[in-house]
Amino acid sequence: MRALYLIPGFVCLFIGGIFLLICRWSRIKQETADLNLTGRTWARLTGTGERTEWDYNNRSHIVYYGVYEYDTADGQHISSASEFNYHDLKSIPGAQGRMVSIRYDPENPAAFDLEEEEDITRSAMPKYRKIGIRMMILGGLLAVPAVAAMLGAFDKLFAGMM
Repeated sequence: MRALYLIPGFVCLFIGGIFLLICRWSRIKQETADLNLTGRTWARLTGTGERTEWDYNNRSHIVYYGVYEYDTADGQHISSASEFNYHDLKSIPGAQGRMVSIRYDPENPAAFDLEEEEDITRSAMPKYRKIGIRMMILGGLLAVPAVAAMLGAFDKLFAGMM
C-alpha cells in the first residue's frame, strides 16, 4: 500500500529540484551581473516593444518591454531594450515619464539592468526557494517510506515488537 506513494513522492522531489535549480541559476546570473554591470547612470524610457510568449497550455500572450536611452560615463549615447517582460504597458519602469536608475557593463554598454527589475527578481527568489524546499521535504516524506516498504524494511524493523 505504501508503494502507491512512490510516484507522487518522486514527482514532488523532481518539482522541488527544478525549483531549486532555477533559484541557483538565478543566483549565478545575478552574481555575474553584479560583477559585470559596474557602471551606473539614469535612463529614460523612449519606446516600448512587444513579444509573443507561450504558456504551458500553448496559448500565446503579448508581453511588453521597454526601450531605454542613456549616456555612459565615457560619453556614449546608448539605446537598448530591456529583457524584462510586463503584461501591462503602464507597469514598465519609466512609463510615467520619470528617469530610472540602471547598471550597465562598461565593456558592453548595451547590456544593462534596471535596478527596479533587479529588486523584483531578488524579492521573488526566496519564495521560490521555499517552495522548492517544501516540495523536496514532501517528496521525501512520501517516497522514503514507500521505498522502505518495498524493500521490506518496515517489516524487519517492527518484527520484534509484534
